Amino acid sequence: MNYKIYNNNSKDWVLLIHGLGGSINTWKYQIEDLNGFNILAVDLEGHGDSEFKKENHLLSRSASEIYDILEKENIDKVHIISLSLGTLVAMEFAYQYSWKVKSIILAGFVMNMGVGYKTLLAFVEGFKYIIPKKFFYPMFANIMMPRKNHKKSRDFFIRESLRMKSVAFRMWLSELFRAQYKLSAYIKVIRENDLPVYMISGKQDYFFVNSVKRAQKKISDSTLCFIEKCGHVCSIEKHAVFNELVINYLNNLNYREGMPALQV
Repeated sequence: MNYKIYNNNSKDWVLLIHGLGGSINTWKYQIEDLNGFNILAVDLEGHGDSEFKKENHLLSRSASEIYDILEKENIDKVHIISLSLGTLVAMEFAYQYSWKVKSIILAGFVMNMGVGYKTLLAFVEGFKYIIPKKFFYPMFANIMMPRKNHKKSRDFFIRESLRMKSVAFRMWLSELFRAQYKLSAYIKVIRENDLPVYMISGKQDYFFVNSVKRAQKKISDSTLCFIEKCGHVCSIEKHAVFNELVINYLNNLNYREGMPALQV
């Protein structure tokens, strides 16, 4: 797994996990503002400069690879900041390695969908084998981010995802579908370990608005914030607002622990 470290001489670390079709570049609007932390950003398998293995268990394998990086770099614990598909990896990592996690920020959380959206996702998943990727990726992006103000995020997704191999895109999309049934197990571990969770979503993230609300109610130490006039990829579309929310949240956690606050 390819990764990059931004050493800001901090005692605290954040782990950045991008979404489907993204890469470390997804976080270009966050890297500078998070300079009060040391940053570890990863490219998931088949994304960016990471290789892809055509093997099952992508989620658990990705969590294991991230753990190996933390051990290699002598990183004790991390605040996880995750986006879209990355929220699945974040939950899987916390499920397997809860002792390495200080908090979890889930942006554009993609779990706990209702029956209707699960059916639509299954329909989309079926079409991924039929439609060539140069047509499928833009179609998928327009379903997820249909409005004019989503264009920046939509264009970024299409541009980045076209770099992926079709098999990698298809297998990650399948992971998104299968992981819908693991939420209860994830929440159980989060509760047992008292892990703080912050959920940030765009108010126009139609696929997941209601599912995020339902999921947040099941997590004891959790906070939910919706960003107005914003779609699925809130870290890009409304990056200034997103960064302020994240830093304020982490400052609040630091305050609980008696650590100095960061400046926005």
